[in-house]
Amino acid sequence: MKKTVHRSAPGLGKFKVASCLALIAVGMNAQAAESSKLRQSPVGAFGGEIAASADNPGLFGTASLSYLNIYKVVDGNGDALGVAGRAVPLATGTPTGGAIPNGTYTLNVPVGTIDFNQKQTQLNLVGGYLSEGLYGDGHLAFAINVPLIKQSRSFVAVQAAGTVSPTPPAALPAPARGAIAAVAAATNAAVQAGIAAMAASQNAEVSGIGDTELSMVWIRHKDRLKVAAGVSLFVPTGVYDKDRGPNPGFGNFYTLRPGVAVTYALNPNHTDAAWDAGVTVAGRLSFGINTTNKETDYRSGNFLYGEIGIVKVMGDWAFGSNLLLTQQVTDDIRAVTPLADGNRYRSYGIGPFLSYKLPGKDAGFNLQYSDNFGARNAIVVQSLQLRFVKAW
Repeated sequence: MKKTVHRSAPGLGKFKVASCLALIAVGMNAQAAESSKLRQSPVGAFGGEIAASADNPGLFGTASLSYLNIYKVVDGNGDALGVAGRAVPLATGTPTGGAIPNGTYTLNVPVGTIDFNQKQTQLNLVGGYLSEGLYGDGHLAFAINVPLIKQSRSFVAVQAAGTVSPTPPAALPAPARGAIAAVAAATNAAVQAGIAAMAASQNAEVSGIGDTELSMVWIRHKDRLKVAAGVSLFVPTGVYDKDRGPNPGFGNFYTLRPGVAVTYALNPNHTDAAWDAGVTVAGRLSFGINTTNKETDYRSGNFLYGEIGIVKVMGDWAFGSNLLLTQQVTDDIRAVTPLADGNRYRSYGIGPFLSYKLPGKDAGFNLQYSDNFGARNAIVVQSLQLRFVKAW
């Protein structure tokens, strides 16, 4: 098919198809949702591509290689998750021949700690098509995003042995004291066995395909302003085992994410001496709607995602930064019952990016770093992503 030719400014502005990709927001899935993660990337989608001055109808594609260091999981107060303490009533009735009823003594197990770290390498392969014809003065874009993921998790849980409360009186007959100690030792052993079983399910290395993202976007570009509105559907194609900690897939459920993105070039003349020469600003807002995970009967709450970005183009190079927020706005639900604390996910992210347009080619690279902060009921991630974009 013959492609429509557009004229554009020199340098990165010739990288026409990239702006389409940036507005579609194809990218890696994140990692409150169930397991403290949502189907929303912890890395911003905006890069140097938002400064592209025109769109190139036809086929396009991108490959993104990402490295994630998930170094913490936090609770609703932003504190690192630990092993909950508990008070376990001791079943002393039978061992003492009924002399000491069950629950007279309690094993007080202190709060334990969790040392959590997960390394994740992810390759996202994206292909799509931007229509040559116009629909309501805009092009239609269709894209599919397939992630290939490798995860390695280290999970070390430590919880000290519990102590008996109240302390058995010295006047208590020795057989009774011995029975209490034996029951306490058995209960401590059961607690430690549970900790070991939890760690065994978490300490794993897995790899496989992740959940596929299908997108359809309407894009209108007029002068300095570009508007894109569309919807993405995440389908559960990923490898998933509910009894295992790390999983390339999120579970047997769907996520629908409508949204809109806008970019505006302050001064498209990249060679101008003014401060705003080659500067473009961008913003995005989307809303994620989750269905129930059929494997666990758990429904993660719906969430709002917002992102702003700014880039400055200098010849074939561009640099900038973005700021993003993911905020869950409805409570998690387990077996049709909302969780008492809601377990609502929140995470901010910020980071710089650097882009390079290959001279004479409708292709380029984008290198991006991102760090999460202000997290609640969420994983905390540092990430580095290298993205290659190409039009045909």
